[in-house]
Amino acid sequence: MKKVLIEQLSKSDIRWMIANGDRQEVAAGTVLIRQQRAIETFYIVLEGAFSVTIQADSRSALASAFAVLENFVNLEEEIAQVTSGEVLGELSFFNMIPSAITVKAIENSVVLAFPYQKLLARLNQNSEFASRFYHAIAILLLNRFEHLVKKFTQNRNLKIPPLQDVPLLFGELNDSDIDWMIQHSQIEECSTDTILIQSGQPVEKIYILLRGSVSVSFSEENKSSLTRLFSILETEDHINFSPGYEISKISKGEILGDTALIDARLSNYTYKALENLQLLSIKKEYLLIKLQQNPARASRFYRVIAMLLSARLQGLISRLGYGRDSYRIGQELSENLSYSDEIDLDEIDNITLGGARFNWMLQRLKVLF
Repeated sequence: MKKVLIEQLSKSDIRWMIANGDRQEVAAGTVLIRQQRAIETFYIVLEGAFSVTIQADSRSALASAFAVLENFVNLEEEIAQVTSGEVLGELSFFNMIPSAITVKAIENSVVLAFPYQKLLARLNQNSEFASRFYHAIAILLLNRFEHLVKKFTQNRNLKIPPLQDVPLLFGELNDSDIDWMIQHSQIEECSTDTILIQSGQPVEKIYILLRGSVSVSFSEENKSSLTRLFSILETEDHINFSPGYEISKISKGEILGDTALIDARLSNYTYKALENLQLLSIKKEYLLIKLQQNPARASRFYRVIAMLLSARLQGLISRLGYGRDSYRIGQELSENLSYSDEIDLDEIDNITLGGARFNWMLQRLKVLF
């Protein structure tokens, strides 16, 4: 994980970041990011280490019960540690909501800080840099997501809530991207209980779910990729592969197999149809080649994948925090407070545009609602 940025960015990218970042020393014990506070800075950790914690909702009986069982102090729990080469502030980077975590230095550290607006300006100006940057961030988010899934979901029986902002994701693409996908993909239909992607097997297609719902299960496999591949070849019906444990359900408008575009490892996820489905499919290798040939399109696709992973990660963190929010159901909202699930008014136009593009795509494909 530590080498992801270095491996994905070019020398010119790194030179720009060094020249434009603000090098800051952070003393041990300093809180760099505070939960439920707005954050407008993206950090790269150059030296040292940080603790990432969540503060659970003290009003929640479930949170209090877990605190007693697992000896948490003040309902605070460490969910990760971040060291040199990793990044901080990336979760709020995509939707500008208050931070879901607290980040504190556990030793004297050094970070390179970038105001969000300055970094966004560079990303908007240089599509090649944007493609490499969003690709790197997506990989880092995937690693963090899978770390938390392995650590928490099975023993606490947690489920990741379905995404509510799929139209916003389509708003990140442009009309030519949607038109290109329609021209280079095909509609597939499958019946209930069909396995679309099997854990432990290579991902051959990327899907957009047009109709129906899908169960997503995670399977932690300790064998090497080569060993797993030979096991696949030896077992035609794949009955030796465990489906793992369900972590989420996904519905219309979401992408299946998107992590295969950023990570060459065999899939850790099994996608199973919960009802009859209609999907738009595109071959993964073909899509990767086309993204390499078109940096502007690649930057938009990798940004969408990073946004999806960020939303899934925040959904999981929310479940770990047992829904800590600034208000309760039935409580009158205050104009003076920011709420963790509040929609940014600046994003409403993008959500509307994304929903229109998705519906336009369905009409072009003649999908029945």
